[in-house]
Amino acid sequence: MDRRVIRTKKAIRSALLQLALEKDIEKITIKEIAAKADVDRKTVYNYYNGIAEILGEIENELIAHFHREAEGLVNVYDVKQYFLAVARLINQDMEMYELIMRSNNSTFITKIVLFLREWIQASLNKSGRLDPEKIAAATEYLSGGIFNAYRYWFESDRKKSLEQFSLELCHLVIEGLPSYFLRN
Repeated sequence: MDRRVIRTKKAIRSALLQLALEKDIEKITIKEIAAKADVDRKTVYNYYNGIAEILGEIENELIAHFHREAEGLVNVYDVKQYFLAVARLINQDMEMYELIMRSNNSTFITKIVLFLREWIQASLNKSGRLDPEKIAAATEYLSGGIFNAYRYWFESDRKKSLEQFSLELCHLVIEGLPSYFLRN
C-alpha cells in the first residue's frame, strides 16, 4: 500500500479515536473526523463507508497484532515471555492503544478480553491434565486482570515504563500478592 494512503488512513483512524475521547461514538460525524484528520470528507469516504467501518478496521488490525504476537509464545506458563510480548505489542502503536483504552470502546475491549481468554484457555488446555473448572476460573481471572491492569497503566501517571510495569505484573502472577508487596 502507498505510504500516503497508509498515513491518510492512520490520520482518519486517529481522528476518530481522539474524538471518541470527547464524546460518544454515535455522536461523531464524518465531517468532524475529516476536519480532525485534516482531510476532505470525500477522502474519508474514499477509504471507508462510515464510522463503523473505520472502527472495525482499527479493532481488526489490533486484534491481528495480538494474534501475531501470541503465535510466537509457546504457552501461558512462560509468563515473563507473555508479558514482554504484550509490552512489545503496545509499544508498536502506543498512541493508538492509548486512545482506545481512554475512549472506553466497549466493542474493542470485549474483543481483546475475548482474545486473551481464548489464548489463555487454549494454552492451559494443552497440558491435558488440568481440571476444566480450574482452567475456566484461571482463564477469567487472568484475562480480566491482565486487561484491567494495562488499562490502569494507561490511565496512570506512568512513572514506570511499560516494560517495568509488565515485569511487575509477571511477578504478581508468578509469586502472588504477599511476595509482590514484599518485593522492592
